[in-house]
Amino acid sequence: MPLAPKPEAFPKIRGALRLYQICAYITGVMLLLLCAEMVVKYGMGYQLFAFGNHGVFAFVPVNDPVEPTGVDVSTGILIAHGWLYVLYLFSDFRLWSLMRWNFTRFVTIALGGVIPFLSFFVEARITKQVKSYLAGREAEQATLVEASN
Repeated sequence: MPLAPKPEAFPKIRGALRLYQICAYITGVMLLLLCAEMVVKYGMGYQLFAFGNHGVFAFVPVNDPVEPTGVDVSTGILIAHGWLYVLYLFSDFRLWSLMRWNFTRFVTIALGGVIPFLSFFVEARITKQVKSYLAGREAEQATLVEASN
């Protein structure tokens, strides 16, 4: 029988679940932005620059003879997704360790940050599982307390 979370850890599990939910949505949105950026850059041959010599926001051809200045938004999206994925992995690890799940579940959740749209589906499933588990365990404890009185 696998180890079950202790009742004292339930508030920590709720906090870890909330952090995971937030990270899952942010990482999912950033991954979709990254995919769109890749399509624009490699499929259409443009990069997005901000506040440069081409204007406030401009799609600049990758092989533009005029070297673009300003903020490279395309690279910014790439870097932001990478760091937010690290935060997503941290929230995944925290929830996974508190719930005492097997390693396969950790890897499944981690894949949500690298496969487009998967983070939204995995987040909904994990949230439902954790909430129902906590509700069941709390009801079980309430029954035990009631029976002992």
